[in-house]
Amino acid sequence: MHPVIRLLATLIVLLSSVAHAGQGREYVNSYFELWLKAHNFTKFEKKPDGLFFPAQGVLLDGEIHEAKEFSSSKLYSVESRVSITFKDGRRLDDFVAGIGSSAEDAFKDSLQNFCLTTLHPIYAELFDHSDSHVRKDAWEINGTRRRIFLSEWGQRGVSINEATQKQIEQLIAAELRNTSPTKELQWAKLVVLIVKGKVEQVAFTVNGMQDERITRRLSAFKWPVSGEFTMAKLFFVIGGV
Repeated sequence: MHPVIRLLATLIVLLSSVAHAGQGREYVNSYFELWLKAHNFTKFEKKPDGLFFPAQGVLLDGEIHEAKEFSSSKLYSVESRVSITFKDGRRLDDFVAGIGSSAEDAFKDSLQNFCLTTLHPIYAELFDHSDSHVRKDAWEINGTRRRIFLSEWGQRGVSINEATQKQIEQLIAAELRNTSPTKELQWAKLVVLIVKGKVEQVAFTVNGMQDERITRRLSAFKWPVSGEFTMAKLFFVIGGV
């Protein structure tokens, strides 16, 4: 039986108590195996610790970090940890949450969120510059035109409109213009949290480290606020040269 088929029973066991880090690695990696094959990509090796891409020296792995059942609303929440380790030793770690009416749906939602907002831009830079699932641009950074692969904005609650999204992306591009990233692939992420009309959090990171200057610049932006909840995430990759 394929590991993904056995997933639901495993999640039910995990839900009997809070799942500990390290569980469900087989199921997370099997999901990514199917995702890659759906993209007609098979140039990887299955290893005990994840999926290895020999041509790029990259390892993709993950696990079910936590699983919960909300008895009052009959909803399930699953948080998955996904990591990409690059040939030079740098490591991208992401914790992605999913919600669903079943444990399996919540698990799939968490990994679909990762694929849509993080994995697709990485995949496009490493394996397929013509991938149609990502937005492509070219920004001048430190005097060099760099490939940019952007995810769609991941949002929950009240959405930030497309015009504002574009303004934010242009602001980030302008702020990066005079920075000095290395020639290797770089990854960047913006997370914004707005609650009851107040901007609670703005964080901009590059390679997992917060860029204080750009974070301050983005915090000063006049974000559209309402009386509701908004969580937004933008992820993009700066291509290597």
